[in-house]
Amino acid sequence: MGFFTEFSQWLDAILASYIAGNTARVAALLEPAIVGLGTLYVAIWGYLQLAGKVEEPFVEGARRLLTLALILGLCLQLWLYNTVIVDTFFTAPAALAAGLIGAFNSAGVVDQVFFDGSDVASQLLAKGGLFEGAWSFSLAGFAVYLIVGLTAIYTMFLLSLSKIALSILIALGPLFIALLFFESTKRFMGAWIAQLANYAFITILTVLAAALMLQVVTAAASQAMATGGLITIGNAAQVCVAAGLTFLIMKQVPSIAAGLASGVALSSFGAVSSAIAWGLGRARGTGRQVGQFTRGLVLDRETTRWDSLSRKAGFQVQRGVRALVRRDNTIRPGGRG
Repeated sequence: MGFFTEFSQWLDAILASYIAGNTARVAALLEPAIVGLGTLYVAIWGYLQLAGKVEEPFVEGARRLLTLALILGLCLQLWLYNTVIVDTFFTAPAALAAGLIGAFNSAGVVDQVFFDGSDVASQLLAKGGLFEGAWSFSLAGFAVYLIVGLTAIYTMFLLSLSKIALSILIALGPLFIALLFFESTKRFMGAWIAQLANYAFITILTVLAAALMLQVVTAAASQAMATGGLITIGNAAQVCVAAGLTFLIMKQVPSIAAGLASGVALSSFGAVSSAIAWGLGRARGTGRQVGQFTRGLVLDRETTRWDSLSRKAGFQVQRGVRALVRRDNTIRPGGRG
């Protein structure tokens, strides 16, 4: 069992407890308001009956009584709430996606992607070396580790974020079900269902995209093993390009799911993009500092107060090295030794 599978099982247990506990609390807290809405619903029906605005009193009365019993049972007693709502929107999407790709669970696909990518990267690192001159294989191995790892982490990020959002929405279910009493408030129930469908689609689409990534990485690893372990830079490039494209597809999953469910796209507030931008910015800043240090170490013969600290540090290192290797002149001026 891999890390992502263990994390998914741990998170599922916490969220299941959260849904069970908070749904019951919401139902208990809203009980007076829901009973009041039910009373108002019956009062409006009685007024319409007395005013002669009901054409079929028996059929209309049976329909309203059935609606009243159903809403009160779902909101207050939580009739079949776990079977209908929780299993349909929280458990079924991951199970459906896992069944479509023939996996035991959705997180297992993420683990397998990371394991296969690690195998390819390990072969590249084994073939390369820092002191044997095979820099290209080492760099390719680190690139495979980085891109495949980033794709796996972002995939798990989407799965976890959608499960957390579903847990919060499901816990608020009694509130939205109670709004079915009146025509003007039924739209809130429709919006709630749309949001549940949105996050359920995110789980399904994410797992399917991860399964596609798994097939590509597995094909590259199998091709490398078929040649006797003589993996090439071309194999690494295939894995990196496939992982990069899958990562870009993953970033479109929330928008695709929102379009299918007519909901609002799940936003990570640019967390991944911001982290990547921060990392690139830090890398550029480090590169500039290294360049200034190298300039002071190699080129400068003096320093000024306007030079950067990195450049001054390089110059001081240069002076120290020159002082260590300098030897005193043992030949007297104007004479012969």
